[in-house]
Amino acid sequence: MIKSTIPSEATSDRPIDKLPLNILFACTHNKIRSPMAEAMMKNMYADHIGLVDSCGMDDGGDIGDGFTIAVMQEIGLNIMDHEPKSFADISQSHFDMVICFSEASYEDASRMMSLAGASIEYWPVYDMALIAEGREARLNAYRNVRDDIKTMLNDRFKGLNA
Repeated sequence: MIKSTIPSEATSDRPIDKLPLNILFACTHNKIRSPMAEAMMKNMYADHIGLVDSCGMDDGGDIGDGFTIAVMQEIGLNIMDHEPKSFADISQSHFDMVICFSEASYEDASRMMSLAGASIEYWPVYDMALIAEGREARLNAYRNVRDDIKTMLNDRFKGLNA
C-alpha cells in the first residue's frame, strides 16, 4: 500500500528550501487534477518556482476536459490551450519534486530513472473521470477537486509567499 504524503505535514528535509523549485504534477490522463495543479501553482507561486509542468501515465487524448476548463475559468485561470501529455513527453526535464494524484502515477514516477533525484509525493485526490452524474453534479465535484488541490498547494507551499 502506498503511503500518502499529507501536504500539511511537510517537513524541512524536502526540497522546499531550494529555489527555484522545478515541480511536476502527475495523474492518470493529464486532463483534470494535474493540469489544475499546474495552473494554480504557476498562478500562486510564480515568483518562487522554476519549471512547473504536468503529465499523466498516458496523454489521455488530444484535448483537455471541458469541465476542468470551466471550473478553472471560474477562478480566473485559462487552461484551454493545455494539451495532455504523458511521462514520456517530459522525461528530458529535471524536476526537484513530483506530486502525484493517483497511486498508479506515483508508482510509475517512483520507477522512472529520470526522476530518481526528485522528491516524489502522493496526494490522494479523487479522480473526477469516475463521476457519471448530471452536469451540475459533475461541475460541483470538479469544483471540490479544484478547491482540495488549492488547499493542498497552500498547505505544502505556504512558506514560499512569506
